[in-house]
Amino acid sequence: MRKTVTIVAILLSVFLDSLVFARLGLYGVRPDALLGTIVSFGVLMGGLPAGLIGLAAGLFTDIFFGRFVGLGAAIYLLAGFGGGLFYRKFYADNLIVPSAAAAVAGVAKEVVMAIALALTGVKFSFFLLLVEYILPCAFLSALWCALVHVIFRRVYNGRQSPGFALGAGGRK
Repeated sequence: MRKTVTIVAILLSVFLDSLVFARLGLYGVRPDALLGTIVSFGVLMGGLPAGLIGLAAGLFTDIFFGRFVGLGAAIYLLAGFGGGLFYRKFYADNLIVPSAAAAVAGVAKEVVMAIALALTGVKFSFFLLLVEYILPCAFLSALWCALVHVIFRRVYNGRQSPGFALGAGGRK
């Protein structure tokens, strides 16, 4: 069940990133659903499994949608490891930790991408890019990570919320 949920989550995140959020972006700002999902996996599963999932998903998106093959894969790999730093180190109901980790990873990803663009000769104002694109995208990625984390923590921790209990006495 966990493998199926992981694969469906990655495919859904890639679909949302490449088609839905790319077309629906408000003022050109969109969340990085894949990044939020990978960070949430890191917090729930640990750094190594999430890093490997991030590497595979990043290579997939780099090959089919990216400008720089391998750069996104490295970023998603590090995002998985970064989320894994908080594996089993906080209360599972806390959404601030994965959301903050996703926001930091989002800022780092966009700064690295901006540096890569600058090295190719593209001219832009970094401060304007930071204020108008990077910070709002990181905020939206953090919100996405919180939503994903609420859904996936039940699957990966094997717990049910009180609303899903089977009667007052549980399972009989």
